[in-house]
Amino acid sequence: MKLDRVYREILYRVYEEGEAFMSQREVSKACGVSIGLVNLLVSRMEGLGAVERRPMGFRVIVPKKMLQHWAARRNLKRDLVYSTFVPEPAEEIEGSLREGVFTAYSGCRLRFGLEEDYSEVYFYGDPKAVRALYPPSPHAPNLHVLTPDPHLTFRSKDSVAPLPQLYVDLWQLGRPAERWLMELEERMEAAQGGDLEEVGWISGMSCKEEV
Repeated sequence: MKLDRVYREILYRVYEEGEAFMSQREVSKACGVSIGLVNLLVSRMEGLGAVERRPMGFRVIVPKKMLQHWAARRNLKRDLVYSTFVPEPAEEIEGSLREGVFTAYSGCRLRFGLEEDYSEVYFYGDPKAVRALYPPSPHAPNLHVLTPDPHLTFRSKDSVAPLPQLYVDLWQLGRPAERWLMELEERMEAAQGGDLEEVGWISGMSCKEEV
């Protein structure tokens, strides 16, 4: 949904770039959506006390409230376009996938090197390409392909979704993702206010260096 792009862009700027103030026009241009849609979300978040309007733009004052609002309304199942079972460890599955963006468990491992065990892979990519590589199976699926969008690709790095997207996708997975979500939340709180070195990519490049 286009509104997901707006949530993602605003929260990307907060958590990845340490930017609290921005204009509706900037967000609209980055997302490829109307200013009216951006204003709609800003008004909702203003009503919740998450943002405050300013001359020439708005400021995000409680980003966690906005993040959790997005997480609660996010519909991960709506974006699922293909699922199948692959009898290989998650890391091997990840290594075989190309031209897409990893999220949830895979995204956190690839970005932070987290060592929690997991067996399910969530990947924004071309379902036809994945289906050709891993055909349908009667077993319980462990590989899930979601519909990507250009804005997600734009705001991703090294085939990993940005912090806010990782958070909302993990939140949607419920109890199995709780420990991962807590770890990610700590890292995002460290990022708030622009202290991005603590959430830098495990390659050694920080988010500040990326910008």
